[in-house]
Amino acid sequence: MTTIPSSSFGCKIIYSTQSGTGQEVAEKLSRDLLRNGIITKVDDIENYDYKKLLPFENIILFVVSTQGHGDVPDSMRLFWNFLLIRSHPSNALGGLRFAILGLGDSSYTTFNFASKKLNQRLLSLGAQQLIRRGDADDQHDLGIDYEVEKWTLELTTKLHQLYPLPLDFVPIDRNILQKSKYMVEFKTSDQEGQRMQFKPPQQYSIVQLKTNQRITCPYWNQDVRHLEFDIKDPNQNGRNLLKYSSGDVTYILPENPTKSVNEIIECLKFDPNTIITSIKPFNSELCTTPQINLPTTIGILFKHYFDIMGSPRRYFFELLQFFTSDPLEQERLQYFSSTEGQDDLRDYNQKEKRNYIDVLKDFQNISIPFEYIFDLIMPIKPRPFSISSSSTMHPNELHVSAGLNTYMAPTRRLLRMGLCSQWFQTLSTGALVPMYIKQSGATLPPSPNIPLVMVGPGTGCAIFRSFMQHREMIKKDGALGEAIFYYGCRHANSDYLYQQEFEHYEKSGTISQLSVAFSRDSDDNKKVYVQHLMRRDAQLIWNLLENGAWFYISGSSGRMPKDF
Repeated sequence: MTTIPSSSFGCKIIYSTQSGTGQEVAEKLSRDLLRNGIITKVDDIENYDYKKLLPFENIILFVVSTQGHGDVPDSMRLFWNFLLIRSHPSNALGGLRFAILGLGDSSYTTFNFASKKLNQRLLSLGAQQLIRRGDADDQHDLGIDYEVEKWTLELTTKLHQLYPLPLDFVPIDRNILQKSKYMVEFKTSDQEGQRMQFKPPQQYSIVQLKTNQRITCPYWNQDVRHLEFDIKDPNQNGRNLLKYSSGDVTYILPENPTKSVNEIIECLKFDPNTIITSIKPFNSELCTTPQINLPTTIGILFKHYFDIMGSPRRYFFELLQFFTSDPLEQERLQYFSSTEGQDDLRDYNQKEKRNYIDVLKDFQNISIPFEYIFDLIMPIKPRPFSISSSSTMHPNELHVSAGLNTYMAPTRRLLRMGLCSQWFQTLSTGALVPMYIKQSGATLPPSPNIPLVMVGPGTGCAIFRSFMQHREMIKKDGALGEAIFYYGCRHANSDYLYQQEFEHYEKSGTISQLSVAFSRDSDDNKKVYVQHLMRRDAQLIWNLLENGAWFYISGSSGRMPKDF
């Protein structure tokens, strides 16, 4: 095997991602550069200590996704706000050289807008751009891979010009299996392994579920849940495990279904009670240690860490070819991981909504060493939810309003649910749930006298329920500014969430106007949406905005914000 020269140049790869694609691309970029003698360290921008490190970096490669309508991903928001500080001098990043690869979809007018904004801001702070900004496009016939591979080749050439490798260096062949990311140490003890319990990473608190109630009517096709969590600390009187304000977001860590966990462990022929005592990177410069409390067991990791219900990425198929004993399976896996095979991979994998278990059942001659599971299967991501309660009204509780996500695998005619949706649907009262709190960009104004215009159809109403509860509790302390709320759903009798509560707030003066659009209840079959009611109230909204009103939109990130 060709070894990397000890003098090889190194740089950082920082990714921001909303769905996990950014992480996958960043790790693929790292592998491709390593094959060409360039050592990199990959890090999530959320974990990167930019205040201390950024001014002293030499080269950073950014992999940037765009969220919603041109916004930076949630994980990048604090970093972006730091870059926007006006007091930074124009040469603040004069020693930094950078390259940016944007990931997006050109069907949106804000295609790769986050990467474009980052590129412009870094230049304005004196940083030097190594090569052109990459614009990977999901709409391309070959998907984002076309631009990723093209841009990576240009980047590799540029880095080799800046930092030449020894003349005798030979790039590592893609068909040679590389070391796994981590070294894993085990010990076998059935009884001890069976007794072990899951311990989430440090940032999580474990809270108890008090209520799990469906709040759409039973015959309606969308199951929306109202969940209430007890956030009191059971070990200390009068203290809470979590503190939150109206507008904050809770991140909830779901778990895999036990049936699916048993299936994948059986497919892979692992002992779920095998104890893992150590997980260390082969090279701490290449990756960080995963957030796993040790000791633990293989069964616990498949239950709580590996996202086995997720959709396998291209690299999964590329790596899987090394672990089959069947030449036909190997040939098929090589094709799926090639550029030419991406259309067929999409038909087989993404379109048919296959998860890791489905694929492993199709390739039955697979034998994978456990340490490679970290390379093959992504970790479970916590799911963000706007908190739908106010701590002033519910000081010991936290509420969440969640629409359960179902989808169909077209050819196989399988109805499936998202991981968190499936978990919420079966979660019983008393269940223990890991979560942590983050501030969002949507907060109440500093003064209750400032007017509000709130637009929140469907479960987008969650944050505004929190706002209204807070206003309800403080209105006795003085006058409130005017507040109007626009809500939308299909039918008054099927999916009007929190109807009685919202109507009470209008009657009590907590809000000055409640306007509800029922898009399917019109006598003349004419669809009425929230934007129609807003157009009706155009003068009212304008007057409020002229008087300093804060304007909020919450809901689906698809067409809804653009329509408004």
